[in-house]
Amino acid sequence: MATALICTVGTTLESGEDLVELLSNEIRELAPAFVLFLASRESSDHALRVAAAVPLGESAFAIVQVESPHNINDIFEKTNDSIRELRMRGYGPDQILIDYTTGTKVMAAGAVLAAVMNQCCQLRYLFYNGHETERVLTAPESVMAFRDLLLARRLIREMRFRSAYDLLSHIDSTDLSPYDVDSLNALRDVALSYRHWDNFRYEEFLETIPKVPTQLEPIQKFLIAPDTLEMIRTITGDLAAGRYSPPVLADMLNNAERRLREGKLDDAAARVYRALEMLSQWLLAEQGIDTNDVDTRRIPPRFRVNFEAMRSLDEGIVRIGMRKAFELLTILETPAGLRFDENRNLATLLQHRSDSILAHGTKSLGEVECVELVRTARAFFVEEVEGFADLCNQLQFRWLVEGF
Repeated sequence: MATALICTVGTTLESGEDLVELLSNEIRELAPAFVLFLASRESSDHALRVAAAVPLGESAFAIVQVESPHNINDIFEKTNDSIRELRMRGYGPDQILIDYTTGTKVMAAGAVLAAVMNQCCQLRYLFYNGHETERVLTAPESVMAFRDLLLARRLIREMRFRSAYDLLSHIDSTDLSPYDVDSLNALRDVALSYRHWDNFRYEEFLETIPKVPTQLEPIQKFLIAPDTLEMIRTITGDLAAGRYSPPVLADMLNNAERRLREGKLDDAAARVYRALEMLSQWLLAEQGIDTNDVDTRRIPPRFRVNFEAMRSLDEGIVRIGMRKAFELLTILETPAGLRFDENRNLATLLQHRSDSILAHGTKSLGEVECVELVRTARAFFVEEVEGFADLCNQLQFRWLVEGF
């Protein structure tokens, strides 16, 4: 398999060996198809001498000059660009080698960092042991495994729980320290737990979250307070009993806000709509009315005929949705029904949602309208449900509330 070599080039070797001879012998033995020398202004001439000594044809090598052999950012960028160029030439990460024998320590650090970030297959280093030159070959699996561990934490913070879980599941734990193996397992349980919660699978969440240890530093930001855990147990019990409650409403609206953070506008709007529908169902239940089987005898006679017209011929029941439920709350002269009827801004925003292509229309839902819908709905809930803002804070993902 053809390989490409990125080779840092310095001006001297601490051992006193001939730099040109050392590198040219190594390249000759390795026989890469292409060599890219990473050199400073002072060492570019040495790179040319190495190429001539191998010898390398003009099309078999290139020299990339860094601004300074002591600027790690520039060295990293130049190495990163070099790896990208090699990949465009058809070399995969498993075909790209890095030799950091010569050059400053900063050049070596920048080149190795870029190699690890790009998953290059091998790092090479030559040193003189006092008798002969030895070669150290490293496949940086441990570094890449730890890098993936850090990336998984970031994915969890970004609420990309499925991606985090999949990434963590593919990390080889034998490449990590015992502490990091514990962190790996804990983060995997964290990702799975939050994925369950984010998808309303509360029972599965309650089964998984106790597996997460509390003493590991990498998962401290994802730990759940006891009162929040108890609230989720309450939600689980309420839904299992087929009833709605303020915690259920708060968690649904929080979910809408998380979808908005992700830019999933239609998903956010759908959850706002469902939260409002659940609010109407909860309020009507307090009036002894089930929206899935409305007892029309509880409706004032002069409005009853409109609801009777909705009775299903197949099932023989009256089932109503969100808008009709709030209409009934208005008919019953409840404070929430009257305020909903008077809230023209909320009505307009809900109409935008109805006109969207994923609801009943042909338009895309705009971000401005969606942000305003979530904000207006939240204000409506705060007005109608006692302690709603505190409930939302208690039931929102901790790092979103505390901003870390």
